Amino acid sequence: MPLSSLEKKLKIRIMLTLFVCMFATTIYQSIVSIAGPSIIADLGGFEYYAWLFSGFSLTSAVCAPFVGKLTKIYGPKKIMIPALIIFLFSTILCGLSNSMFLLIFFRSIQGLGLAGVLGVVWIMIALLWSPIERGKWLGATAAGFTLAGLIGPFLGAYITQIFGWRFAFFAIIPVIIFSIILISKVLPNIERNISTKFDYLGAIFFTIFASSFLFALSIISLEITKIYLYISILFLISFISFGIFLNIEIKAKEEGFIDITLFKHKYFSGGMIGNLIIPMQFVVYSIFVPLSLIGVYGFSPAKTSIILIINAITVAIGANVFGYLISKVKLQVWIALFGFSVNGFCTFLFGFTDLNINFISLLVLVSIQGFAIPGAFQVFMVCIQNNLPQEKIEIVTSSLQFARVFGISLSGSILGGILIISMTDYNFEKPRSEIYDPDNITSTEKIEEIKQKYIVSKELDFFEEDLNLSRQNLMKGLKIVYYSAAITSILGIICSVYIFYDASRRQLLEEDSIRSE
Repeated sequence: MPLSSLEKKLKIRIMLTLFVCMFATTIYQSIVSIAGPSIIADLGGFEYYAWLFSGFSLTSAVCAPFVGKLTKIYGPKKIMIPALIIFLFSTILCGLSNSMFLLIFFRSIQGLGLAGVLGVVWIMIALLWSPIERGKWLGATAAGFTLAGLIGPFLGAYITQIFGWRFAFFAIIPVIIFSIILISKVLPNIERNISTKFDYLGAIFFTIFASSFLFALSIISLEITKIYLYISILFLISFISFGIFLNIEIKAKEEGFIDITLFKHKYFSGGMIGNLIIPMQFVVYSIFVPLSLIGVYGFSPAKTSIILIINAITVAIGANVFGYLISKVKLQVWIALFGFSVNGFCTFLFGFTDLNINFISLLVLVSIQGFAIPGAFQVFMVCIQNNLPQEKIEIVTSSLQFARVFGISLSGSILGGILIISMTDYNFEKPRSEIYDPDNITSTEKIEEIKQKYIVSKELDFFEEDLNLSRQNLMKGLKIVYYSAAITSILGIICSVYIFYDASRRQLLEEDSIRSE
């Protein structure tokens, strides 16, 4: 029996269960955004800061297409429970990590679990509801994100300040366990689709391509001997494996790991590009804005969390407003254009003002950005799903999720590299060299420790000047990051017009024709 034919009461129970799972897994992004500067101060490794997020996104991206294919074969329940278990144990190990490399590794494992959870959530929405209802329910899922966005920053700030960043990872473990119990009780079993085969060879070469390509991008800015040789080798591996993967998929056609025939549809090919671009703005406000506020302007984690909370509330409002509006075809192109153009303008203002504006103005700016971003997201998810073959909905949904998560990892790697490259290296003797280390200026405790060293070495006269110069150096790099992210919105605008303008214009002409009759 198809899921769409279930009783509405059961459908709503399933949706509430999915909300809990989304909350339990997505809250860690906002927690780590707030705890990130404290993690750097404790473990060091500022040059790997973006990897706390891009490593997580890399594994999520690589795993996303697996979710669609495996869900089609085994059913959502048999994918969701293992994904939550992986997320649970990797979260515990994140909290126990004693080096930045270990933390990045376990965050990457966490990304595998997240890909399974979110992939099943998006697929379940498509399977449970008709095309006309999907937008409303996708908007309603913003409740899970909003709750995570509201509680995450506050929880991250409070726990980090009182107990330390490690306990920020442990706090939500009971909710993850509760999610596993709920899924096992509420989610129905779906019989295995034995006619569908899994393309193992395609999956292997896809994994090699995606992981080597993203890893090469992420290490470009690192100062390692023979780094360019390693990068060249990684890119070579990724291009060769992509060529082999493409050859396998062309032969396999609809039975392949990724259904290559879908790229014949404008909605699918354009939708994949659009979903690669959308995450750039998410990366900016979840990773780099907190770094600006804490590292450059000395905001406390608690004060920074207010910014993320307000952003989360306006994201939820925007998601629900646009969830209702996208059912009207004539509005789809304008909603997408609104989402990309407003976000691009807000991100440009982040760089133009250096975020050196009063707190109320900052709240207004992130509120506008938060309201606009779901416009592009909703259109490039629901409207793409509705215009492609419904029997391939699992593959379509997981492919769009792959593009989106790949975009997060790609954005984190590129923008993180831009930040490091854009900053000036200063060569001073200790203790002055320490204040120019970005690892240190993200923590008030570290700054105070270094100040004491200035006093001991009788160089206190230089302290304020050095601290200000170090913060300006960080802001200089962040300014380039914001401008770079703003430029990508232009690509999103072009993509929106390419996909949705004709359909919007066609409906308007049809309505004019009906009125004239």
